[in-house]
Amino acid sequence: MAENLLKYRKLKLTNLPAEGIIAISGCNESGKSSIGEAICFALFGRTFAVPAEETQKLIRWGESYCSVAVKLNLKSGKYVLTRSLDRDHNHTAKLAKTDSPNDPIARGNTAVATAMHDLTGYNFESFVESFYLAQREITTPNPHSQAIYTMAGIEPLAICLREFQQDQDREQVTTKNLEQRKAELEKQIDDLGFDSRQIYILETDQADLVSREQDIKNLQRKLSEVATDYQQQKTAQKHNLTIKKLLSRIRTLAFLVATISVGSWGLLNIEPQNSTLLTFISTLLSNLLPTSWLIYGILASICIFFITWLGIAILNRRELILFDLGQNLADIITNLDSLEFSLPKNLRVTLNSETAPKRSNKNNSERNQLHQQLPEGQLGVDEIKHITDKYHTWLEQILARLRKYHDDLRRQTVSEQERHQVYNRLTSMVANLTSEKAAANHREQLRQEASKLLQGATRHVLHQFNRHLRGLASRTLPLFTENRYQHIQIDNDLAVRVFSNEKRDFMDLGEVSSGTQRQMMLALRLSLSQQLVDRVVRGKQFIFLDEPFAFFDEIRTRNTIIALPKLSGEISQIWIVAQKFPEDIEFVRKIECRREIDEHLNDNALQIE
Repeated sequence: MAENLLKYRKLKLTNLPAEGIIAISGCNESGKSSIGEAICFALFGRTFAVPAEETQKLIRWGESYCSVAVKLNLKSGKYVLTRSLDRDHNHTAKLAKTDSPNDPIARGNTAVATAMHDLTGYNFESFVESFYLAQREITTPNPHSQAIYTMAGIEPLAICLREFQQDQDREQVTTKNLEQRKAELEKQIDDLGFDSRQIYILETDQADLVSREQDIKNLQRKLSEVATDYQQQKTAQKHNLTIKKLLSRIRTLAFLVATISVGSWGLLNIEPQNSTLLTFISTLLSNLLPTSWLIYGILASICIFFITWLGIAILNRRELILFDLGQNLADIITNLDSLEFSLPKNLRVTLNSETAPKRSNKNNSERNQLHQQLPEGQLGVDEIKHITDKYHTWLEQILARLRKYHDDLRRQTVSEQERHQVYNRLTSMVANLTSEKAAANHREQLRQEASKLLQGATRHVLHQFNRHLRGLASRTLPLFTENRYQHIQIDNDLAVRVFSNEKRDFMDLGEVSSGTQRQMMLALRLSLSQQLVDRVVRGKQFIFLDEPFAFFDEIRTRNTIIALPKLSGEISQIWIVAQKFPEDIEFVRKIECRREIDEHLNDNALQIE
């Protein structure tokens, strides 16, 4: 089924017989060839008459798109293939099984082309050289075409020979340049001037700088840890003093309470002797304070006294910790003041040294004062932070300078390692050039021997192919020519000669009539088709012959039509296009085309075996 394709607005053919001749007749420009081009376009997305880059010319004049659908009855199953094309070059294709059209096997031009090649065994070039005879002068096929190689089964051999030749050309260029490359490489080695000792010197210098950098980092970390602990203790000092004063007062109060309680308890337990005052006080206390209360008060006061004493002892210990931290911080600052920035003494590589980072200078009195103030906690947190920040900044400047030197050395080391790699690579290449040339010569000899073997195998296969082709054509030609020509000769270039019984010799094509020439070429084409069936298809196949009977008289036409169904059991469905056919010959289906009709409709889609 086709729509808006070439001549036809709509084309629909159905119930086509799987075997026999389907005759398509009609006058010029009646749309006979359009049926064949519709089949070709459906199968491969292009036709013989229209170049692949101009497929939009297949769209009917005045329409914006065309579409085609064809049913395929193949050995592996039944399929439906659909295509559509518009004038914006949007080309779609879909291949599916007829029982599941909504589940495509392949979609898109490339995927469908691959799937069709896998199913049928041939591509467009092989198709037009065998099963599809377009309306043109029948000529001898190109003996070196991919289609002929596929039919003969020598395409893999041809590919190998072609690749061998390409490899040989590249190898010759490579071999020619080997000596020149060797001289160039030796000059590069001399210009490089590599010294293997330089890497060891650079690595040693890097290790020295890393050691110095680690020492500075340890000093910086120690300063940071001690300064942080000191600031935390200093921050808690004021709160600790407040607690210490409160605990001292509570301890004093507890001591007074304990003293009073003990005195009262003593008065209660002492027998007064002729003392009216003591008797009065003892009687009054015994009425106001029971003895048990006094005991509890004494015990509680003693406990409070010892707890407050313990708390004060802990706070005193914290003051000692602050003193120790201050002493450590003062020692660290003293060490930093005496620290001198310098590069390792064993540094062997000269660097672009710069002025060392400067720190704030202190005289001896300032250092002594700071050494006294830190243990005593006389400096505030902000003052301590300001001092340590300055030292941190100075140490960071030193580390930055050491890192810069280290980076310089690392870059030099990387550069030297790269030079070392270049040196090793160049020397290795120079050492391998001689063996590489010997290996190239050996490969060339092997390739030449392999090419000779492949050429011999190709000639042998082509000889067998030509002999088989000659046998097929010799069986076909007598059926076409009423046994007037029975033997045909085909050389390696597929040049055809025919044996004349009258002349008792083979004749060239130019010595026979045009009708006989076309019969010979038609016999050759059918033989090629049979070869392709035997080689890759191995199943039922159709063939489409567009105007094969030009220059044929009625007898030749009748003989050819009668002989075609008898030529092959595999080529069962034969399409023939002609302006008219002999009236006494019956066909399994006749399709008549008319110039004034642009629609040809039957029931279902076009079916191809």
